[in-house]
Amino acid sequence: MIKNIIKSTFMAMPAFLLLAACQSEQEVGATLYPSVGEDFSPVAYIDNRAYVPKNFKSTTYAQKGSSNELEIPADTLCFKVQLTTVSDKDLTFSLKIDNGRIPAANAEDHKALSAAAFKLENTTVTVKKGELESTEVFKVALDDASQELLTLAESETGIAAFTIISSDEVKISDKYNSYLWELAKEVRWVDVNGTIDGLTQLNTSDYDVNAGSYGGIGLELSDGSDDTYTRYFVSDESNQFMKIDLRSTTAFSAIQFTPCGFLWGSNLSEFFPKKIEILGSTSEKPMYEVAEEEFTRLGFATCQTAPAGPADKWNIVFYGSQNVRHIWIRFISSISGESQIFLNEVRLFK
Repeated sequence: MIKNIIKSTFMAMPAFLLLAACQSEQEVGATLYPSVGEDFSPVAYIDNRAYVPKNFKSTTYAQKGSSNELEIPADTLCFKVQLTTVSDKDLTFSLKIDNGRIPAANAEDHKALSAAAFKLENTTVTVKKGELESTEVFKVALDDASQELLTLAESETGIAAFTIISSDEVKISDKYNSYLWELAKEVRWVDVNGTIDGLTQLNTSDYDVNAGSYGGIGLELSDGSDDTYTRYFVSDESNQFMKIDLRSTTAFSAIQFTPCGFLWGSNLSEFFPKKIEILGSTSEKPMYEVAEEEFTRLGFATCQTAPAGPADKWNIVFYGSQNVRHIWIRFISSISGESQIFLNEVRLFK
């Protein structure tokens, strides 16, 4: 019996040792770590510590309507330089754009962006002697005055490759030597700081509004009375959207929503919309014949303050005039968090 135990243990040892050896190897076959007998000098590399996407960042910025102004998010590209093993001296690294490092798969369907699209806020870092990574970070931001970002089409996706270089005779990893930043632009027509000062209200008799969940075209939203209302629903289904038909292509610059007041002791202003999507179309078809695919997005808007009643109107103002016949409103959420939306009046301004 003892012989059998010794024999079993002996037979299991090679497999155990092989498993331990495999678990201790660092990225076998990768370019970061050398094979047996090779140089073990430090190799510098970039690693965002994410498996997918590796050293890749994606950001969307906005253009304010047809103006030359950009809305740049508070988003920066930041990363450190790391070493495979410590160095016996300080190593300094610099940052540069090298779009030759954009992989072929990305280069095919992306537009390469130059340094003119960015603000290179910190382009030098140092890995101190005995350390494995830099204390400082490279820092890159988008340039809100960049013509390159301004002229990027919505149908295009931009990309740039940021790579590291050093004059300290340190090897740079062949594989992990760059960070890709992908950029997309969308045109936003809603001015969150806009007002209706100086605008003229369109005559309510010049447009029709569907009566929400009750169907048909109703006058409740354009009768000037705070005692009537229409109910809609938070929904992705177009048959639940608010639909405004201007009867012919018309220029407008703002939409105004009036909250409801109290009804039978209940404050219906709690069921006011919080976030909406606004769609527009120039189709000459009537309200119930125009299809969703004939619309384009004019923008999103968010109500910043819960209204207390009809006096707290919400003005949604656009960057410049929008020429449409149809306006559809999709209710994404409500102040109350409920699925019901109650509105008192809807006004358009030009």
